[in-house]
Amino acid sequence: MDPNQFQDFLPLVTGFLGGATSAGVFAGPIQTLQDWWYINYGHNASSRAALLKATHEANVEKLKNDILQEVATIPPENIQDPSIKILGPALDASRYYIEEEELRKMFAKIIASSLDNRKSESIHSSFVEIIKQLDVLDAKILSFLKKEQIGVQAAVATMHMYKKLENGTRTIFPLIFLTDEFYDFQKNSISLVNLERLGLISIKTDSWLSHESNYDFIRNHPITVGILKEFPDIILDKSCFTITDYGKNFIDVCVVE
Repeated sequence: MDPNQFQDFLPLVTGFLGGATSAGVFAGPIQTLQDWWYINYGHNASSRAALLKATHEANVEKLKNDILQEVATIPPENIQDPSIKILGPALDASRYYIEEEELRKMFAKIIASSLDNRKSESIHSSFVEIIKQLDVLDAKILSFLKKEQIGVQAAVATMHMYKKLENGTRTIFPLIFLTDEFYDFQKNSISLVNLERLGLISIKTDSWLSHESNYDFIRNHPITVGILKEFPDIILDKSCFTITDYGKNFIDVCVVE
């Protein structure tokens, strides 16, 4: 292996930050990152042959750039040598999700977070496995929650539909979450159930937000209005979901706005 290959990351990082002072601070941690990068992705044609396609090779470069951009936001005084139990599995797993931009950026985020001592209390080795079990829509919903600055004490409005029967009730749609961006409530429901399965959110069918206006968007959405018009015996009721402490840490460490 050409020793000059190990010069790839460091000049780019210092270029993002500017100035030679940061080079000394970053040298050790970036060397660790770079060593593991070449273990997983190589630098010559024979190593890259495992990636199979030129488009995949382009995505490898995108991953590198995503990592560099995230690392460049870390103040030099907060740089630390990355934990191998995070860095190794994250780089290894990222090759299988590299074509999906949302998931690729999440791997870049957790890799960069492993170099940031401000994230040491929040980061967890299980986060790599969590990303592997996310779909693109799951990642987009998590990004939405981060952009909206939804904390563990806040609740997000959801609703559900059911029918009253002589001997109880029959659930029609157990979980309705709608926004301008997320308009397919059936797909949204699957994503939310998956996020709850992974421990990132908690769906609460017996709790709701106190302000009725929080539910106006769902109530007045054309899909909701159309269903209730066609089936007037269906009842629309309030519910919500919250982010868990574990989910808050995951969002902070892994999710890009």
